[in-house]
Amino acid sequence: MAENSSPTGRPGPPPWLTRQLREAADTSSYRWATRRAVVTQPSSWEGQEDSVPVESDTEQRSRPGVRRVGVGLVSLPRVNPVDPTAAVLRDPQVPEDKRFCWKCQQPVGRSEESAAEPTSDSGPPDASAGNCAHCGSPFNFRPMLASGELVADQYEVRGCLAYGGMGWIFLARDRNVSGRWVVLKGLQNPLDIEAHVVALAERQFLSEMAHPAIVKIYNFVKHRGADGIPCGYIVMEYVGGRSLKTELDERAPEFLPVAEAVAYMLEVLPALDYLHSFGLAYNDLKPDNIMVSEDEVKLIDLGAVAARQSGGSLYGTPGYQAPEFTRTGPTVASDIYTVGRTLAALTMRMPKDAHGHKLPGIPAAADESVLTRYPAFARLIHRATDPDPAQRFPSAYALYRQLLGVLRAVLAADTGREYPQVSTVFSAPRGDFGTDTLLRQTDVIVDGVRRTPDLDATKVAAALPIPLIDGEDPSADLLSPLLYGDPHRALDTLRQGRENMRTGKIAMPDTFELEGALTEVRAYLDLGEVQYARSKLDGLRAGYLVDWRIEWYGAVAELIDADYEKAYTRFDLVADMLPGESAPLLALAATAELLLESEHADSDRWARAATDHYRAVWRTNHGIASAAFGLARCLAEAKDHPAAVDTLRQMPESSRHHDVARMTACLLLVTQPADELTREDLDEAAAQLRGLPDEPRLQQMRVLVMSAALDWLRRGGPPPEPDATILGLRYSDEALRVGIELALRQIAHATPRRLQRYALIDLANRLRPRSWW
Repeated sequence: MAENSSPTGRPGPPPWLTRQLREAADTSSYRWATRRAVVTQPSSWEGQEDSVPVESDTEQRSRPGVRRVGVGLVSLPRVNPVDPTAAVLRDPQVPEDKRFCWKCQQPVGRSEESAAEPTSDSGPPDASAGNCAHCGSPFNFRPMLASGELVADQYEVRGCLAYGGMGWIFLARDRNVSGRWVVLKGLQNPLDIEAHVVALAERQFLSEMAHPAIVKIYNFVKHRGADGIPCGYIVMEYVGGRSLKTELDERAPEFLPVAEAVAYMLEVLPALDYLHSFGLAYNDLKPDNIMVSEDEVKLIDLGAVAARQSGGSLYGTPGYQAPEFTRTGPTVASDIYTVGRTLAALTMRMPKDAHGHKLPGIPAAADESVLTRYPAFARLIHRATDPDPAQRFPSAYALYRQLLGVLRAVLAADTGREYPQVSTVFSAPRGDFGTDTLLRQTDVIVDGVRRTPDLDATKVAAALPIPLIDGEDPSADLLSPLLYGDPHRALDTLRQGRENMRTGKIAMPDTFELEGALTEVRAYLDLGEVQYARSKLDGLRAGYLVDWRIEWYGAVAELIDADYEKAYTRFDLVADMLPGESAPLLALAATAELLLESEHADSDRWARAATDHYRAVWRTNHGIASAAFGLARCLAEAKDHPAAVDTLRQMPESSRHHDVARMTACLLLVTQPADELTREDLDEAAAQLRGLPDEPRLQQMRVLVMSAALDWLRRGGPPPEPDATILGLRYSDEALRVGIELALRQIAHATPRRLQRYALIDLANRLRPRSWW
């Protein structure tokens, strides 16, 4: 038996592919099937029934009305089962602008070439077959199989479905297996040796691939056509539904909603990663090659699949191929580029050249509203299609994780509901910042001094999330506990580890140098020793050019040093590299607010940036209280008190900041401009205080509400109903003054400082109603 033959006698895979498969079985090539099983499992529906095979031309299946993609986050309308024969082309013709000689690549089969030939009685000459005028090679763009023809005594041809890169694709019935629908794919020109090699490679790839998002191969047969020349055909499963290209054409001039396009790509990325794990690249991702049926999303047409960094003939589609493709050959980075281009083509209008091919580059945000409405999506598109391959996502899995975060941000923007997720690269925030900043204004009641409600950069840096160590990294077990512990202990542990390495007492993983240095930087920053941290980071930048964690820690160092512009620039770079994460946006928002409070010249820019970033974080995850209070501060500064109050109302009752949020909402309601304050605002402010625990600040808030109500009355507010009350007091000058007096005396009683007590008693005496006894 030949070396490359299988036990069945069919040609086996080449040695390099066999080696890849063997290595994959021993390493982590099947990680999507284990760690990422949730991605590769077919979607589930409520009430789904098993399909029942029937003998009619249309298979009747019981399907639910709604299906979900994008790990169950996106619901798509039902795709009605379609009679496969309805997809057969009535008049299969290859467009003339796609007719080229298989040998010299010159245009052939054009109408003008046969214009000089005499016409027959039956009509003008047919230009779809003949000989190339340049090299004399024969060409034939007519279908090689006719409807009703029986291939290999098993497959009954029903017609042509489409014209692919190497020939016609036919629909057929498998007479030997319950009349199931299959697809036959063969060569248009059996003399094209190069196409034969590509077809052989596709057959080998398909026969070894087993992934739910990749079309399956059933068989390979040979059939002698009417011209007597034998031709081989790959027999594949028939994928019903339609391609995303057809979806686009039917919706023109509209495009797919961003959430829908992202959800489809989330179904495809595991298949790409599966191919990459075998040392392969797909090379030709585009809307035409993504099929969406009533219950699945699949990649079709694996004719361009090739070994990574392989030479020889390269196949792909202009407008989707990476700019370095002809120089480097197929790579993971070139596949990542096609993902970005496909997402762009599905959601926005791409510029084209004279031949209809998409031009490089992404439209400006000013020209495409989706890029403005969904900044995270824009960042992801730009990174995936970066001209520099090293700047793109390092793997399909890394892109998948970020795309999932982008989907959640898009859905939150579309629906107004939160879509939180647990980050795989960042810890949860280590604390909260700015939650009591606005409430500091109430201290004016205690000491008569108005405190500036600003942020503390050091506290912001201490509260921000920290980068995690990959759980698969050999250093993770040793270093992960040090990320959260005492920084002094972390430094001692790292010094001991290096000493053991030097003396040979213990062998450390190769990744210990980088991961240990980053852990050391985190410890120095927590201790406030910024210069030591900077020196470590400078050394790491020389050896690790593309690592977002270096930029993150560099930004934190700038933040602690109060160089807010540099910190913002570095955090922005991290957000570009991790567009699906909330942590960089939270850092950007706080840094922009610090720039705004430092009275930076471009205050409008920083106010807008702080508001937008805080809103993006809070809209996606109501568990990050710092974002809610930050957004409320920005909105209050912009005099949009109703929006600020509405933000604080969204604080979950389970949050430990719920009571503070209610008091802050109360404060914002009563500190509106006097001419905008209404009776409804006063009642709402009082309602925010109901049920709060009795504490000194509660009495201060009561004084503020009663004082605002008294001021509203004195400004000529509409007379309230006789029985109307606020905080249990009637809406009258005397009742409110009595209430304020009593509250001030209670605050004075709890105040430890003598001079403040005297000031509060004097204020209470001035406000109390005049008595005659």
